[in-house]
Amino acid sequence: MSIEHLISYRPQALRWRRRIVVGAMAAMAVAILVRLVTVQILDRQRWISLGEQQYRARIRISGERGTIADRNGTVLATSVATVSLALDPKMVRSTDAIVAALEQLGLAQSQELHARIAAARDRNFVWLVRGVPLDVASKLDTLDDPGLIRIREMQRAYVLDSLAAQVIGTTDLDGRGIAGIELEYDSLLRGSIGERIMERIGRGRLRPTLGDRERTARPGASIQLTLDADVQQLVEQELARSVAQTGAAAGIVIAIRPSTGEIIACAQQPAFSHCRRSDADALRLRAVTDMYEPGSTFKAIVAAAALAEQRVQPDRLFDGHGGQLRLADGRTIADHEPLGWCTLTDALAHSSNVVFAELAAQLGARMLYRYARDFGFGVRTDVELPGEARGMLKLARQLDRSDLLFMGFGYGIACTPLQLACAYAAIANDGVLMQPHLVRRIVSPDGEVLYQPQPQRIRRVVSPDVARTLRTMLTAVVERGTGTNARIEGIPIAGKTGTAQQWIEGSYSKRDYTASFVGMVPADRPELVMVVMLDRPRTDIYGGNTAAPLFRRVVAAMLNIPRLAAQYRLGSSSLAGAAMRDSVIVPDVRGLSVGEATDVLGRFDLGVASVFASDGGIVVEQQPPAGTFVRRGDRVRLTTARLDTLGTLPLVGLPLRNAVALAHAAGATVEIHGSGRVERATVHRNGARRHAVLYCRR
Repeated sequence: MSIEHLISYRPQALRWRRRIVVGAMAAMAVAILVRLVTVQILDRQRWISLGEQQYRARIRISGERGTIADRNGTVLATSVATVSLALDPKMVRSTDAIVAALEQLGLAQSQELHARIAAARDRNFVWLVRGVPLDVASKLDTLDDPGLIRIREMQRAYVLDSLAAQVIGTTDLDGRGIAGIELEYDSLLRGSIGERIMERIGRGRLRPTLGDRERTARPGASIQLTLDADVQQLVEQELARSVAQTGAAAGIVIAIRPSTGEIIACAQQPAFSHCRRSDADALRLRAVTDMYEPGSTFKAIVAAAALAEQRVQPDRLFDGHGGQLRLADGRTIADHEPLGWCTLTDALAHSSNVVFAELAAQLGARMLYRYARDFGFGVRTDVELPGEARGMLKLARQLDRSDLLFMGFGYGIACTPLQLACAYAAIANDGVLMQPHLVRRIVSPDGEVLYQPQPQRIRRVVSPDVARTLRTMLTAVVERGTGTNARIEGIPIAGKTGTAQQWIEGSYSKRDYTASFVGMVPADRPELVMVVMLDRPRTDIYGGNTAAPLFRRVVAAMLNIPRLAAQYRLGSSSLAGAAMRDSVIVPDVRGLSVGEATDVLGRFDLGVASVFASDGGIVVEQQPPAGTFVRRGDRVRLTTARLDTLGTLPLVGLPLRNAVALAHAAGATVEIHGSGRVERATVHRNGARRHAVLYCRR
């Protein structure tokens, strides 16, 4: 190649290199420009968000939840300041130290915390524990870890813990209502949700930022209930005592003011504790969610229909058939207390199934259905609580003669305790059914009354004359009938007992009963109607012996509080003399061993005075007799006999449970006909063993 050619080649090569370098730099500049446009304009919000995640955290803050109070202003539920602890897994130095400290204070389990933290490794915020009291949270001040986040927030507190717990309900950790009034009025109670933006500073700690982007949470409205905390407390105490004494599986008491429909008290056992948060099923408000066959308490509704239609008068005579009414299909309707010819008042006082079965048949399906429906059976009350049951009431065309007969004494129909209370409240309110309600008023955070319901009349069911006549008849139940254990000297009380077999797995149980009593006081112009229900009592199945004494003790306790005695027109506290002796009913312990009898009496706060006969015998007599009112702490005298000295087993007159226990203790097999107390018994030899046949009356 010539020198001239080389000289011309080198400048040309340099020019191409320059062009390549310039082109590459231009491409890079274009790429950077495109990237800048993408980041700064097109994807600006995305990158801002990613950046904020490095040094900011957004936390939703609930507004302070409104208070819940009783009718007198006693606060039942409020909000208190607490500390909630969270963790930033990306900033934490010692997870083990934090977890160990929380476990040592009993705030959480280490395995649960480690699992939660491990699942949130890719996030910068995970809750550890919520709602730690301030005094407990202060014990964690020595933990100096940049990954531990402390946040002040308001948490729900129930001032009187379990008082009216099922009515009030509860909230979850985020402050949302999940039961009761808390759930029904959640949107009003919780107010508005705010947002707090936390910014990381210095050594990694988070602090609230200031600026327009933070939304302030507004407090919720406050609710005043119709409940009276003093009455509620008395009811809960006496209900717990009765459930323990009778061995019942559960119990319900609901008290309502008949003239306004206000619910004054609503209690149930087992109770629910907000502190322990145990047994979530106990939070279900059975007074509105559960249905029961009312049994003999429904007889007042049958009597009201017959009186309203002028089919009967209180003094009209009925044939009680000696306590036995045989049906065409072979079944028998039996009375606990056999009656011959008797007036309608006496039939109601002594709770004759036979008379009210025939009375229901005389009324007919259409008429009985209409009055049951008008009294509120089979229709939701629309009380301000979630989960209310409708009840069960067959249509008139679905009722045959057999259904009518059994419906006459409360079978084949089901209602909630609240529905039963409302029906009796209509009788107490001169025949007018009122809308039941729990909320007295709702007040905004600014003090404005948002809602204040007035007493709402639903319908007139019977005339005032019929209602007054029926109350007089129900007074006879307490004065001389099955409800004498509800009687308080000097105070007119009307009421009705009920004992209903429970439907278990396709048939009526001979062991499980619902014992009930519905009372109204004072009977001449009632200010309070109270329903008492005990589910499967074991010491005695009858409502007159288990539920009626509970009503009596509650009213007697109210008499001893001047404000309650005056507010509900119970009379002066001087009338509480005999009633406030803290008396109990002597249970029937005949047929039990001395040890078993001592245990049963002890559950009623009664002792054993003396035992006549040798140890290990069976109780054959007791003094005072079963059903007698005595002072708490009194002693019962027992007479026993050894089984091998008894010519015959003393089974007649015993409660079925006691009779079966006695027969089994004697080594006898048992055959049972009917339920209740043993009316007749035969014992014969079956080889080397005895065989007892027990005939009972319901």
